[in-house]
Amino acid sequence: MEHDKREKRADQFFRRELRDSDVQKSAHYTFKDGFRLGFGFFIGFILGGLILILISSLANQLFKIF
Repeated sequence: MEHDKREKRADQFFRRELRDSDVQKSAHYTFKDGFRLGFGFFIGFILGGLILILISSLANQLFKIF
């Protein structure tokens, strides 16, 4: 009997504490969002690689002069 009362109190407490209005809903990502994220990483990787190649070739040219 005492065990049931404690369960009911705990249940009521958590229902009050975790109302739907207080809990932030998790973001729902779609395939379109995943594609945008993956495409962004791909473009960033390509641009980063091109920038590194450009910097290394410029450094190589500078060191050839000296």
